[in-house]
Amino acid sequence: MCNNNQKFDSQSIAGKVRELFLHHGIGKRQHAKELSRVLDLSFSHAHRKLKGQSPWTLEQINRVAVALGENPAVIVDFPHEADTHMQTMAQNAIFSVAGIKLPCTGHIGHELLSGRQTEFVGLQQDGVWTIYRADEAPPGRRFSVELIEIRPSHLDDERLSIAVLDDAHQAADELTKYLNSQGFNAVAFYDVSSFCQALNKCPFDGYVVDWLIGQETAQKCIETIRASEHPDAPVLVLTGQLGTYLRESEIARAMRDYDVLGPYEKPVRLHVIEAALQRCFNL
Repeated sequence: MCNNNQKFDSQSIAGKVRELFLHHGIGKRQHAKELSRVLDLSFSHAHRKLKGQSPWTLEQINRVAVALGENPAVIVDFPHEADTHMQTMAQNAIFSVAGIKLPCTGHIGHELLSGRQTEFVGLQQDGVWTIYRADEAPPGRRFSVELIEIRPSHLDDERLSIAVLDDAHQAADELTKYLNSQGFNAVAFYDVSSFCQALNKCPFDGYVVDWLIGQETAQKCIETIRASEHPDAPVLVLTGQLGTYLRESEIARAMRDYDVLGPYEKPVRLHVIEAALQRCFNL
């Protein structure tokens, strides 16, 4: 089994992918959206990959290269001893070792002829590849395994990220807790400053914001979202002042100018917000 921590440096690969996107006419603001599409990731996960903050697998490198009509070697420099790895097929697999089964990416080679020795072998059953140590493998057609990549499940959160902004802490926390229970990755913010700081570091996939935060409106927050690297993210606006002409006028203007959704009246109907987000993301 090969250790590829040095071969597949996340920062280096991210830089090469960004360069390739630009070379193929994909604008900087579209990079995360395009990578999200190619690798079937959430926008925030794709953004972390392009920042070099999330590890890359050979399978992901191959998929990006194929999507752009390029050779994977353009993205990562493979040493000569890795040439045989490029001739194998990356497959989602189960690595069975010491009675433990781990999800992995296995680079499966040719079927092994009788008498050929190898440390690890791959067997396929009902469309699923399982990798064993050769002396522990059950009977069946055996294939060579050139590389095994273990995918630690704790490194990447592929749930859709949702920022919740409300200066009423209890309301923000309640909505955040509910969205997390429904499969989203929601984070609560209680003031404009911390919200904008977090947004500048890494955009979210979607936003739920109360229109009135303290003594100011959420307009600055919405402007920041629309100027971010994910300007088309859905923004749901909440308000507890629908009966106030001034607030209704402000929100109506934001709906026209910034394409926000709502307003959704407070107290928040949790199921309604969930349904609105599901519709935005076609879930």
